Amino acid sequence: MKLRAKDFIRILFDLLLGLMIIYAVFQMADFFANNYLYTIPEIREFIWKLRVNFDINSFKIPIILLATGMFAAWSVVRIRKYLEQKQMEQIINELHFIAKGNYHHQISIRPNGSLGQVVDSIHALVKSALDAMEEERRLEQSKDELITNVSHDLRTPLTSIIGYLGLIEQNKHQDEEKLKHYAHIAYEKAKQMNVLVNDLFEYTKVRNRGAYLKRTQFDLVELVEQVSVGFRLVANEAGLRLIVDTPDQKIEMAGDTDKLVRVLENLISNAVKYGHDGTEIIIRVFEQGEGVAISVANNGAPIPAEYVPSLFERFFRVEASRSKETGGSGLGLAIAKSIIDLHQGSISVESTNEWTTFTVRLPRTISSI
Repeated sequence: MKLRAKDFIRILFDLLLGLMIIYAVFQMADFFANNYLYTIPEIREFIWKLRVNFDINSFKIPIILLATGMFAAWSVVRIRKYLEQKQMEQIINELHFIAKGNYHHQISIRPNGSLGQVVDSIHALVKSALDAMEEERRLEQSKDELITNVSHDLRTPLTSIIGYLGLIEQNKHQDEEKLKHYAHIAYEKAKQMNVLVNDLFEYTKVRNRGAYLKRTQFDLVELVEQVSVGFRLVANEAGLRLIVDTPDQKIEMAGDTDKLVRVLENLISNAVKYGHDGTEIIIRVFEQGEGVAISVANNGAPIPAEYVPSLFERFFRVEASRSKETGGSGLGLAIAKSIIDLHQGSISVESTNEWTTFTVRLPRTISSI
């Protein structure tokens, strides 16, 4: 904060005014002493002794000291108050600048005391508002992208369904075999749409801020083994050996078993679909620190490194051809991540030439939020 010439003139004027006031008080005190106090014999005798002993008019010493102290104190208070006033004016001016839309501007001064705390609070408030605006913008963009992606993914199978049902409606099939073929294609496309709609519903449900977990106590080892059993036949048909490696003892924990089953099913089914050119799928359960971890690994073709950071984004597919081949909605891993987030855990992936491994880490208990 810079003081201009008129600021110094104003301070000097205040000090001169204060000096005049103190001088007037001093003169009044001197007049009162000479005309009233000295008329009292005891005080006059005391003053006379002081003059004899110190050879000065000692009565004026305390008055001079008092006047000097008052002037010094008054000067400090006035200067400090003036500086605080100037700081407040600057803060208000910069607040007006921020209010005009310059939200990234920060107040250039940080006074001591309560005024400094006010400046800190303003910065915190502006940052909070910026974060809220950014979150709102991101959600709006996210909603637009969601609508665009859903429209695109629904349009393709719907076009096929309408096309083949139109052929049947117009009796353009040559024989009953063709009729069955058209109906079968329409049915498969309808199932593909059903998968997408169900996944979309599940995704919006777990992403909802009001989403909650039905917490129960369960044995993680038993849960993983039960889910894995359901995939043994599918894995064998795909030429894959399914290996489940779990501890001998129970791992008791809390969580929503229905949602965790959804995560496991998604990870294992992905390992079967996209690891079909490998030979093994290994599912492991192990304790890690104060929590637990589940890993699902396959030794099929690795995921290209440039795609790994985007795997948990909704509607992301490594290859368009793979999604057509497997009928995936592109929402499975996004749903899995949202469920794990609700459980206050994490999910990650590592893909090398040998193994592609998805790892879920979960706390044993979920703290209330």
